[in-house]
Amino acid sequence: MQLDDTHIRMLELLREDGRASVAALAEELGISRSNAYSRYEAMLRAGVLKGVHAEIEPATVGLGVAAMVFITLRQSQWADFRARLSSVPELEYFAVTTGEHDAMMLIRAPDVAAIHELVATRLAQWPSIKATTTVFLMDEERSNVSLRMTRSERTSVEDSGERFGMTRFVRTSDERAQRVPERRGR
Repeated sequence: MQLDDTHIRMLELLREDGRASVAALAEELGISRSNAYSRYEAMLRAGVLKGVHAEIEPATVGLGVAAMVFITLRQSQWADFRARLSSVPELEYFAVTTGEHDAMMLIRAPDVAAIHELVATRLAQWPSIKATTTVFLMDEERSNVSLRMTRSERTSVEDSGERFGMTRFVRTSDERAQRVPERRGR
């Protein structure tokens, strides 16, 4: 689905107040209610909007401790691992990652002991998990990624030759690839 400026503004308004009525959205956007409703429904059908949810402050409902659990898996047992994820009520977010670990879970619990019990007792029994590393979150700040960064803005940075934090491979006389950090564009 191609999103125009009105779609983006509607998404921003819904981030601010997910309970906003279609009539209120239409008024704020300066469009008709039927136009606002059509846009809203189209974004639902396209999967742009997955629903409207209440944002809860975890500590106020007794979930005062958060940790990221980085997981190294037995590669032949991904299906088992994925099937078991729904059995973890402490799980807030899950991602498959690159690098040293295969996956990351953001978990929340009432206290450190509950996280220890989850990681050291329950997850340790999963045959799919080879190793875990737990990192406790000391402070959190949430924000929403800007919806205004368009494809053309990303492309213009890439096309300008500017490369920040990139690594390039250079062939040497003996044809071995070596990593050479880029130091341009700062």
